[in-house]
Amino acid sequence: MKITINKDSSVPIRDQLIEQIGLQIAAGTLTAHEKLPSIRALADRLGVHYSTITAAYNHLAEVGLLDVRQGSGVRVAQTGRRAENESNFLGLEEMFNDFLARVSERGYALEEVRALADSFRERPPVKRILAVDANKDFHKVILGELQPHFELPVVTITPSELIANLQELDGSLTVTSLYHLNSFQKYVKDLTRLIACNIEPGRNELEAVETLPANSLVVLVSVSSTLMHMASNLVAAMRGEEIPVRSIERDDDKELTYIVKHADYFICDSLSEAKVKALVPAHKMKVFTLYSPTTIERIKDRLGKWG
Repeated sequence: MKITINKDSSVPIRDQLIEQIGLQIAAGTLTAHEKLPSIRALADRLGVHYSTITAAYNHLAEVGLLDVRQGSGVRVAQTGRRAENESNFLGLEEMFNDFLARVSERGYALEEVRALADSFRERPPVKRILAVDANKDFHKVILGELQPHFELPVVTITPSELIANLQELDGSLTVTSLYHLNSFQKYVKDLTRLIACNIEPGRNELEAVETLPANSLVVLVSVSSTLMHMASNLVAAMRGEEIPVRSIERDDDKELTYIVKHADYFICDSLSEAKVKALVPAHKMKVFTLYSPTTIERIKDRLGKWG
């Protein structure tokens, strides 16, 4: 697990840890059941008090991302997704035969399997994409990234709203990040209509920041204040006070026009790209996206084959 902290930053070390570990889980860099360093080991490695590590781990456990157990250490929580080497390389016929063997051993009849297959085949088609994220401030970014790629409408909802209104799942292909999967997955009966996707970890953007000279001014532009706050924490963990960071909302035209004269580098979300690109040379900006092209294609593939 790669963790960088900056003790001179105004961002609390606990928050630096939460942002980095949470992002690595959401990006799939840390996988289900993977063991993390013990509280003592990570505290010694980073040179911080063990209570700081405990607070970060406990927070991530409370939101369902980590499994902290006495005697067995700290591990990434089970997301419900199969491990890559478990069954992904079996052929369709082999998987089907395995399924038939298991249901027959449990006493089910062939006619019951046929009836289930018939009901599955007669289910109504997908009418929309339902994107689930707990932070409503992210919803406009999610809509802006997903909707241009699909003819079906994209609708956003929080996990708590979904759990309170499970009928929202009807006719939906549900898309969420690994960060939120555990909070509602048990309510989704048809897992062919659920996609848990990796969120882009912002690696390219952080690498660009890492190479900037000290005292370079980095400007974050987004429609989401939460996204800018998270990015600020990640930059602070990497470069601390030697790289000042300024966050500006996309629609603040006056501030954007002013800051162009003083900034050294811009990082923006995809909804802000056009505005920033009109003001800044391409070599001075990076566009951050939540969803990679691979994820978009995966959603399209699921709709095409199972929609």
